[in-house]
Amino acid sequence: MAEPKLTTRLVIQLGNGEDPEIFGHTCGANSWGVTLTNNLGDNVVLDCANPLDTAAAIVRHLESQDTSATISGTVAKGASFETWRMWADGGTQKTIKLFIDEPAEDKGGFWTLPAFLQQYELTKQNTKTVEFSATISGAGRRIWTDAA
Repeated sequence: MAEPKLTTRLVIQLGNGEDPEIFGHTCGANSWGVTLTNNLGDNVVLDCANPLDTAAAIVRHLESQDTSATISGTVAKGASFETWRMWADGGTQKTIKLFIDEPAEDKGGFWTLPAFLQQYELTKQNTKTVEFSATISGAGRRIWTDAA
């Protein structure tokens, strides 16, 4: 059996709100996570031929989808910090790109979606550098685009 090809190429990029939108990497970030959620609904369905002696079945269906992301790392001075501070202070929606940076033959591509910054945390211990962590919540449908 052949060894699987593994990737290390996941990154979360923030859009600048311009037209055309330009997406940028967060300087200092070193950890990224993406969660794709399918929210299910269910119905209890009786067996119409024998409803009293056959257990009902639970039938599930997709009600909605959600996307969330986490990013963390070391705070970089300048524009990178300012971007996150302004997003946190403004409470505005921003377009994000969740990027699997692999070529088309390796099924790379990216999701784009509108999102809100749900939480932004700054931490520091003793004389170490300042670190950040952020939770981003999707605010609409995610769209996948295959790598070119």
